[in-house]
Amino acid sequence: MRIAIVTGASSGIGEGFCHALDSEGLDSIWMVARRADRMEALSDSLQTPCRIIESDLSESSGVDRLRQLIESDRPEISFVVNSAGFGRFGDSWEIPSDLTRDMISLNCSALVDVTCMCIPFMPAGSSIIEICSASAYLPLRSLNVYSATKAFVRSFCNGLRRELDGKGIRVLEVSPGWVSTDFIPGSGGDVVPPGVFRHTVTREEVVTQAMRDLQKGRKRSLCGWYDRVQVWMCSHFPSLATIIWERSLGS
Repeated sequence: MRIAIVTGASSGIGEGFCHALDSEGLDSIWMVARRADRMEALSDSLQTPCRIIESDLSESSGVDRLRQLIESDRPEISFVVNSAGFGRFGDSWEIPSDLTRDMISLNCSALVDVTCMCIPFMPAGSSIIEICSASAYLPLRSLNVYSATKAFVRSFCNGLRRELDGKGIRVLEVSPGWVSTDFIPGSGGDVVPPGVFRHTVTREEVVTQAMRDLQKGRKRSLCGWYDRVQVWMCSHFPSLATIIWERSLGS
């Protein structure tokens, strides 16, 4: 049984990847998220049979449940898409500690856990898609914890490619800028200066570009000219990129 596992499948980029993987000839798409009703509605719109796994991956029990299902069914995993994650605006010490722990747990620990539990069941030619962020390339005031978690994901992708060298398993880092999804209002974006979200792309654009880059064997997927310029500037002129970010905050 050839399957894909998509975390964060109930909305946003994860939902977009479920639509994209619907044409890959899979036997099943395993959707993992907290909102079963959203996944059920998504499943009804797809041709590929879906398995709905209601699970909170920020909790160890949620991660363990997915692990038990994989080890019990022992499927052939062709795609892993780690899309589950969230961010929160605010100075690091002002964000409630439980939210900070959940952010680190979901964005970092769960991503690593899901990736590592799947690799033993992934043959040559399979793909790991990790949803990172343009924020991984620069420490960001007022979004510090989130950008740090994404810097972790970026580093993990780079090391994982070396670990998987010779196994024929591709690792794609997807690092968009702002995407028009539930992430923005969920991050506390309603109290953030509107200039921060001036340049956005759609989830469909992110997913289409990612699938194209995956087929071309690229290591990283950036969506749109602004995202490319942003990552380039953060990599080569971090001081200037910091000034631009500070100005977008109204500083």
